[in-house]
Amino acid sequence: MSNVSTVNKLLEQIQALSVAIEEQKRVLFDLEQRRSNARMTLNSYLDPMARLPLEIQSQIFLDVEPGTASKVPHPLAAPMVFLTISRLWHAIALAIPRLWTALKIEALPRRAGYIELCNLWIQRTQSLPLLLSLEGARGSLLLDPNTQDLVTRHRDGLESLNLGLSVTRWDNLYPERRILVRGPFPALRTLRVHANEGISFSKVDEWLDLLIAAPALTTCTFDNMSFNGMTRCTPAHRLVHPALRYLCFGEAYTFSSRLTHGNTATLLKYVTLPALQTLRITNLDIKESEFISFLARSSPPLRSLSLVFNQRWPPQFMSAIFKSMPTLTRLELVRASWSDPNFMLTLLTAAQDGALPLLHTLRVVMHAVRPYKIDYLRLSSILRTRRTTQQTPLAVFQLCFPSKDVEIAKESLNEEALAAFRQLAQDGLDIHIGPKEQNLVL
Repeated sequence: MSNVSTVNKLLEQIQALSVAIEEQKRVLFDLEQRRSNARMTLNSYLDPMARLPLEIQSQIFLDVEPGTASKVPHPLAAPMVFLTISRLWHAIALAIPRLWTALKIEALPRRAGYIELCNLWIQRTQSLPLLLSLEGARGSLLLDPNTQDLVTRHRDGLESLNLGLSVTRWDNLYPERRILVRGPFPALRTLRVHANEGISFSKVDEWLDLLIAAPALTTCTFDNMSFNGMTRCTPAHRLVHPALRYLCFGEAYTFSSRLTHGNTATLLKYVTLPALQTLRITNLDIKESEFISFLARSSPPLRSLSLVFNQRWPPQFMSAIFKSMPTLTRLELVRASWSDPNFMLTLLTAAQDGALPLLHTLRVVMHAVRPYKIDYLRLSSILRTRRTTQQTPLAVFQLCFPSKDVEIAKESLNEEALAAFRQLAQDGLDIHIGPKEQNLVL
């Protein structure tokens, strides 16, 4: 009996000590919490950041964060890193919905847990418009069920969609290129589809499906994308898109890069774009009749046109194109191959005779020719005629070529031609001849 009594007393003692320990833990936790609050209060007096209004704190966070391309759900990437620095920064980051409106998901496919983290990220936007970037591998972008479910869940708030395709030298083992991202995307305004190097597709239907899924789309860019000789499209897949205003086949070029980027204008054979205002084509690789057909059936209110020529088109064809663009105010013509640069002057001549009555800015780029071959007197005559005979006088003219050709250009730009150009400048024409950083006329 004595042993039992002793055991019971010890158990009671242990229980009492456990209760006392828990009470002391509660007291200690309360003291630590009060100390933490006191420190936060002290920081509010000493820390300049803490004394700023939330609006200014928010703007600082938005200004110092990296671009949208770096916004991946990783603990060391902004804005998630802001959550780990301090309670104040954590609270500020969660109080800024704009901080979470861009998200990039790389190396698809992804596991369900990762996609749930992305879903939590998007929820922090509090219904603000979303910019979503999806990066596929092996030259294709086929969404796995987890990622497609995320896209479907948030498609009503998706305003900008960036689809990237990565290609390595090993990807020739996967020759078929696909883009399959299921819509619809009722709020989508901006779409960009691009690859790190030229990719050739065989299914134009999937490109058209992207446009069909986004009826409110106004801006669309395809870069480093082309079609191979097996491309087929039936009339049932032809598309009329009433909202698209900006269409770009290939990003902006430089003299040090390959102009065409493997791009194509093939899509124009299958679409009608009655609202189109800006068109950039870095590889005009379709037939003359196909381009004219697109312009005729679309009858777009074009304001800006940029064309890179890799082949010689007949002047009468260019004249027909220019006459079908009565609203055009900005024209850029780029010659991308070694050939007679006066071909470009022939194109400019085709723009006379009542064509392009509202043209304000004309930019000509000679990419791989030596400027001493240019007939400068003929060029000055074309510019003078355009300024005196058109409804809207030409206000800006630029003739650009590589800086390596400057010295030769100076030798070939004779005094008579210089005098003609300078007279045009005195008469009000904003004229530039030479590399971007040097104007040989002034």
